[in-house]
Formats: sequence, C-alpha cells, structure tokens
Amino acid sequence: SLAWGPGSDTLYFTGDSRARVRLYRRDAGEPAAVVTEGDVTVGSFAFNADGSMILVTSGSLDSPGDLYLVAADGTLDRVTDINPQVDGWILPSIETVQWKAPDGTEVEGILELPPGWTSDDGPLPMIVEIHGGPTSASHLEMRFWIYGRTLLAAKGYALLSPNYRGSTGYGDEFLTQLIGRENDIDVADILAGVDAMIERGIADPDRLGVMGWSNGGFLTNALVAATDRFKAASSGAGVLDQTIQWATEDTPGHVINFMGSALPWENPEHYLKGSPLYGLSTASTPTLIHVGGNDPRVPPAHSRGLYRALAVYLDVPTELIVYPGAHHSLTTYT
Repeated sequence: SLAWGPGSDTLYFTGDSRARVRLYRRDAGEPAAVVTEGDVTVGSFAFNADGSMILVTSGSLDSPGDLYLVAADGTLDRVTDINPQVDGWILPSIETVQWKAPDGTEVEGILELPPGWTSDDGPLPMIVEIHGGPTSASHLEMRFWIYGRTLLAAKGYALLSPNYRGSTGYGDEFLTQLIGRENDIDVADILAGVDAMIERGIADPDRLGVMGWSNGGFLTNALVAATDRFKAASSGAGVLDQTIQWATEDTPGHVINFMGSALPWENPEHYLKGSPLYGLSTASTPTLIHVGGNDPRVPPAHSRGLYRALAVYLDVPTELIVYPGAHHSLTTYT
C-alpha cells in the first residue's frame, strides 16, 4: 500500500478515512492529496510503465470488488466484472451510522438492513459484528464473507459493524485512546451503538446477537462477561486472559503495547482489567466458540478456557469447535 510513482518522486499510499479507504499522493515538500474521491475502499494499486495510468482494486456498495482505472478527476472507471452473478442479487442497504459514546466521543459504524426495510416494518433482530485488529476498521462496502456481511441482512437481520475506539480512519487520538483501556471504552462504544439502534427503532432489544473473530472474538468475550442482553454469541479466536495471551502468542509486543507498555508484573491491574475471564461470574449468553487448532496468534487455550468457564462451571449452553491444523485464519474447507 506504499509505492513511488514510476520515474518520479511522488509517493502513493492507501489510507483509511472514516470507513473509506482512499488512494493518496504526496509530492516532495507538499502535503498529501487525495487521488480517489468519494465512497471508495481501495485495496491495492498499480501503474503502467510511465505512470500515466493507475489501476486500483476497490469494493463498492453493490459489488464485492473489481479493477478500476482512476480517471483524471479521481473517479473510478470499472474495467472488470469479476462477480457477474451479484448483478442478480437483491442486496442489503449499506450505510454509515453515528452515535455518542458515554464520554461524548462520536463513534461510527456500518449498518446493513434487509432489502426494502422501512421503519414502518418495526424493529429487527440485530447482530453486532465486530472487526478484528483492533487497528483495523469495518468499511463502507459490500462485503460477502462468513461473518455476516451481506448474508445476515438477506436473512432479515440488521447488522451493525461498529468502529469502536482503536479503529483506524478516525484520527490518532481515537486510535490511541484504547491503549491501557481494552475491555473498557471499546465495550462502552459498542453498547452505546446498540442502544442507539434500539432508540432509532432499528433493533429489537429482545433479539440481539454478537459475533467476531480475533479482536472481534475478544470483544465478544468481553460483552458476554459484561452483559446478558445478547441472546447468542459467536466467539472466534478471541483472547480470554491477557497474561496468557502475552505468554503464548507469537507477537507479545501487541499485548504489551495495549497494556500501557507494561509487562504483566509491572502493571498486573491492566492485565486483569483487560481480561474478560475475570468478569464471567454472571455470564449467561449461549455461546459458540471456534478456533484454529494451531493458531499462533490467539492460541486455542483461550477458547478452551472460555468453554470450561461457561459450560462446566456456569452451566451456560456452549459449544466449542476446534479446526484441526488451522491457524489464525480459516483457509481450508473441512
């Protein structure tokens, strides 16, 4: 996502901007300038030999991704139709929504609604779908994947994908406020979004679910520990205990950074407060847990521990699925 223009001193790069991903350019001594305007989610980019043409991959609200040429005015001209079958689908409406966190910070998310739904139809069952990272974001685009985007709206659900504190695209302060406050302001941001969707008549408070993978799994665990308002949860490769995570994962610096640049014995309070495990005493949400058997990033000990806590000690309906040989991302159909 970072490259010099052919034969020039112009640097091109992609960057998140409020649920969009745009292509930018920066000439020597000049501020960065937007190359691709509008509601775009640029993935990668390439040049022709002399740099006079730029080709990008990008998603849109009605296509999961194609190749586009960048016009002189920054608009995108589509040059491929990789998934023509999508043209015949009845697609959900996709939009950004905003709400206020308890501390007054504006938080944004992506809301998907069933085709043709209006407020006159009444509140919908809603799934909260939480992105990983946490230094990532849910983007304003059609996303067709196993964790709900496009699929659940087609089944009559509202789907809220919150860009909680720590997400990219909302400025450095929004990103770094999460440091030392995991399992705290991120959880508050998400629950405030749920409240906002209920108040706006979109979500039925008695029919809520939550799901996520990686950091989304961690936050699913955190929400299961924090509240009983969700009727079901799906936790994928989620951290349960920050000390175990520091001790066993392949990138322990990640944990140290978010625990306030401290090792477990230097600031055990952060590790304790950042761990969903210690809030599980009142957990009651039926939970599906799944994880790769060889996951080095969030080792399966977390998932096994969550299963033991919920199923064995708290008598919560729980199922654990361990995918043999799988790593942090599931790439093999079994």
